[in-house]
Amino acid sequence: MNNIWGSMEQYDPVVWNWIIAVYLFMAGLSAGSMLVAIGLKWYKQSRGLPTEGLPVIKAAAVLGPAAICLGMALLVLDLTKPFEFYHILLNYNFTSVMAWGVLALMVYIPLVFVFAILVFDKQVIRFAPWLAGVINVCRKVEGSLNKLIFALALGVGVYTGFLLSALISYPILNTAVLPALFLASSLSVGSAGNILVATLFFSKKESDCIEQVHRIEYPVAFNEALCLVLLFVGLNFSGPAAQAATSAITTGAWASVFWIGVVGLGLVVPVLASTLSPKSWKHTKGFLITVSCSTILGVLALRHFVVYAGQSYIS
Repeated sequence: MNNIWGSMEQYDPVVWNWIIAVYLFMAGLSAGSMLVAIGLKWYKQSRGLPTEGLPVIKAAAVLGPAAICLGMALLVLDLTKPFEFYHILLNYNFTSVMAWGVLALMVYIPLVFVFAILVFDKQVIRFAPWLAGVINVCRKVEGSLNKLIFALALGVGVYTGFLLSALISYPILNTAVLPALFLASSLSVGSAGNILVATLFFSKKESDCIEQVHRIEYPVAFNEALCLVLLFVGLNFSGPAAQAATSAITTGAWASVFWIGVVGLGLVVPVLASTLSPKSWKHTKGFLITVSCSTILGVLALRHFVVYAGQSYIS
């Protein structure tokens, strides 16, 4: 029997709620923080500079595991039968993007913990000296592990975008730009998260994190803005249903979320603050914390906008 009666307008099209949006945010935060930290490590090593004890790398060692575990916990709790989530780990359909994402996460999650243990090896050995042998083995293959974590973090950063873009009935989601947008925003929130945690807990002096902020802030913001422009320009030149979906940024509550949260907090405030603020401000913890929080809130707004507005327009 068909359970749908009357006009489709009486039914709420939103199936995925805020939990999915926060999961997407957490996955991006974890992947982005690892990409930024490992990239920074390679940059320093290529110039013969020391990497041990860098506040940003310490921050990634905390954020990477914590964010992905919290995100996965939310995802499992959102299942109809959360205690049967292990079926996802045992049954794979390799034609599904979700199956490849699950496989990537199953390797990525343990490895980010290994990354964290290597960063905080002295503290770990102090409390668990029996791990010293394992840590020594991992240290010998650290270079290869970092390459694998970097590749997996790239996969985690884009797979959620591919997952959503496979939903062909939703014009905002069914676009090839979405994976690139998710990866760009992952780098944005990952760098901001690393800077925030490093500034709050690991930075010994005010200028510890300034260099890292300026090196990646502008290109990441530019790429994220470019992806948003391409997304809505592409919709505008597509069919009637896709053109109707562009009203997501002109009318309704989600238009406010887009302009105030995604564009304002996520892009305009960080770029203007870094461009126009006096040099003396840029070396203060207050400035770094404010700009980082603005970027993080902007990416959180982006994930909510994509999930909710994306489901609200059906072709």
